[in-house]
Amino acid sequence: MKRIWVWSFLIMVSSIVLIFYYSTDPVHTHSGVPCTFKIVTGYNCSGCGGQRALHLLLHGEFLQALRYNFLIIFFPFFIYLLYVVIKVYILKENNHIPKFMFSNDLGTMVLVIVILFTILRNIPYKPFIYLAPPP
Repeated sequence: MKRIWVWSFLIMVSSIVLIFYYSTDPVHTHSGVPCTFKIVTGYNCSGCGGQRALHLLLHGEFLQALRYNFLIIFFPFFIYLLYVVIKVYILKENNHIPKFMFSNDLGTMVLVIVILFTILRNIPYKPFIYLAPPP
């Protein structure tokens, strides 16, 4: 019974979020969640442009979505990761762990990519300016 409620809740919340980002263009309405890192430092974080990229991705504009945030290519991976986390930590189904296990090397690699991407997208010279989201 707990499984049904958890999955129903997650599907409902995901549907609301996807409908919101599909119907609301963050580029023109500025209705998305502001980036605290950018407000405090003035620099782009690794997620800056992600909301606009999600909106564009939902409209099938994959290349334009990449222009706002290149890390959107990892979106399917993060959806699967969320699925695994829910199954293992919320629903306590340990039978899923052997099928998908993270190593320390993978965690380190993801962390290095995110930090490197954040640094490179804030360098104000070509070709790095293309990693920053358009104004």
